Amino acid sequence: MSELTTLHDAITRIISERMPKVLHVEQFPELGADVQTPALLYGITDMTLGTDRGEGKTALIGRFQSCILIEADRPKASLQAAILASQLAVILKDQFWGGLDFVTGPPEQIHAQPEAPQESLEQFVMWSVQWIQPFEVGEFHWPWPDEPPGSLMLGINDDPREDFFPASDPP
Repeated sequence: MSELTTLHDAITRIISERMPKVLHVEQFPELGADVQTPALLYGITDMTLGTDRGEGKTALIGRFQSCILIEADRPKASLQAAILASQLAVILKDQFWGGLDFVTGPPEQIHAQPEAPQESLEQFVMWSVQWIQPFEVGEFHWPWPDEPPGSLMLGINDDPREDFFPASDPP
């Protein structure tokens, strides 16, 4: 299993345990899936190289973003969303996700703010919570054995001119 899969699974488990009022905690949610609210949806959004400890692994700093959704018609929905965002910030502080050996530091640069929902999510009050997380990865293993990496075939042709000009329209 990859370190990213293990890290996301640990984040889901710990947030679910520590925020029982959130009915749906999910990493990389599928489009069009049913989501019970209050919901917390999250995932890693980018990575950059971190400080290498010289132990043969690659140090990375991942930026995570979460989205907290509350139905807009709830009483004090904006306050409820802000409270959930603050609870997540408390959970993130000094968090090593169950002592994962490849997590090299706690979350940093924790930032929470309200977000204007997209048109398709207008019925919700939305807050985002972002943080960066240092971790390391070792040798890569494809985590989906029944889904090997794909291949891409571009229009390869014996006559390179035909890649850009059909045979009936020579230059």
